[in-house]
Amino acid sequence: MSEMQDDDVRPQETGSAVALASIETAVLGVAGVADLFHAKPTLGSTARSVRHLTTPASAPRIVVDGDVLRVVIGTDGVVPAPQVARAVHDAALAEAARNGLVLARIDVRVARVG
Repeated sequence: MSEMQDDDVRPQETGSAVALASIETAVLGVAGVADLFHAKPTLGSTARSVRHLTTPASAPRIVVDGDVLRVVIGTDGVVPAPQVARAVHDAALAEAARNGLVLARIDVRVARVG
C-alpha cells in the first residue's frame, strides 16, 4: 500500500480552479453582463479557501458549495435582467458540463442593474 501524497490531491484542485475560471469567462461573455462580483461563500467554502491559502483577491468570483454554483452579476441595463440571468445560468451550466463539474443547482443573483 502506498501513502497518499499531497501531489495526489493537486490535480483535482487545479481542475476545479480551471473549471471555475472557465465558467467565469463564459459568464462574462454573456450579452448584458457588465460585472461579475464575488459570490458570498458559505462557511464550508470559506474553510476550503483558508485551507488552501486562497486570498480574497485571488479567490474565484463564483463559488461552488457542494453541488450548487453561486454567481452574482451586474447587468448593463440594456438587456432585461431576467433574460441576462437565464443566459448566465445556461452558459454556466454548459461550461460546467464541459469541465466535468456536476451541479444540482445554479443560483444567479443580479446585484446591480444598469
